[in-house]
Amino acid sequence: MASRQRVWMAAVTLVVVAALAGCGKSPDSTVESFYRAVGKGEITEAKSYVSAQIVGMLGEAKLSAALAGETEKIRACGGIKSVEVKLQGEGEVRTGVATVAYAGRCQTKAERVRLVKEDGKWKLAADK
Repeated sequence: MASRQRVWMAAVTLVVVAALAGCGKSPDSTVESFYRAVGKGEITEAKSYVSAQIVGMLGEAKLSAALAGETEKIRACGGIKSVEVKLQGEGEVRTGVATVAYAGRCQTKAERVRLVKEDGKWKLAADK
């Protein structure tokens, strides 16, 4: 009886660990979450997806101002309808294109993106 209970507890532990391991954002979802946060004007949330490299280059104030400006542009376009992300690469760097379609009359925009892994999380970085 005790061995059955140990096997059961081991199985439950494995399921919990596997579930928690899947909680991290993928590179693709990081890019989409960034654009969605900017589109909603959630500047603090958007900055959480930006690498320390970019924060260091621009500084907190300039980064916040730039993101707020992008929020206004997105709002003028009727908001974000969809974000499609296509990345390539291996290891701790991914590069690719994010295509943003707007709900209003603005044309779809494709932007090059680069992500790096910082402290176990994917972050948008400056394109080299």
